[in-house]
Amino acid sequence: MGYKISSLKSLPVIPGIDLYVFILGGHGWAGGYSEVIEKNFLNLARNLGERGAIVSGHDGSNLARELASKLSNAALANRTIHKLVAKGESLGLSILLVGAHPSHLTNDDLFLLAPIQQIEARFGSLDDFFTELCGFSINRDKLFLEKFEEKEKFDSSINDFLEIKPNMFGIGININEIIRRWRLR
Repeated sequence: MGYKISSLKSLPVIPGIDLYVFILGGHGWAGGYSEVIEKNFLNLARNLGERGAIVSGHDGSNLARELASKLSNAALANRTIHKLVAKGESLGLSILLVGAHPSHLTNDDLFLLAPIQQIEARFGSLDDFFTELCGFSINRDKLFLEKFEEKEKFDSSINDFLEIKPNMFGIGININEIIRRWRLR
């Protein structure tokens, strides 16, 4: 499934969708990663399967601020999620993977943010990332999540994959527990 929206208010809650792939950051310019994502949007929407949906701002509009605001107001014990979304916006084009509709997100749901430039470092290419993402959406292949787990082995700067870890901004979520629960699904 794929949605081009101008506001999160128009993103429907659909039973059975448990992976939302948000394209964040200004991506209205033709060329580069923005163009690759735009040209592959329909393919991604189709290949994410019945459990996944890709969501992008209509005509290049950026959903990051609205998403950060919505998540900061959500009933989450951990308030760092909205800070990470806001930080992702400053890093440019990013992909956010969320394990539930933003209105229903809990502390136990998947939440991973990756700046687009770092995807090649982790997956080899944007094409490989898309292939693995679609596979993960359909069969929850744990190898996909392990590429996020291996963060400690790579450059730990903020420009690398962002993940919610204990003690980030003073509080955190146990990402290992979230990954463990996703593997059990």
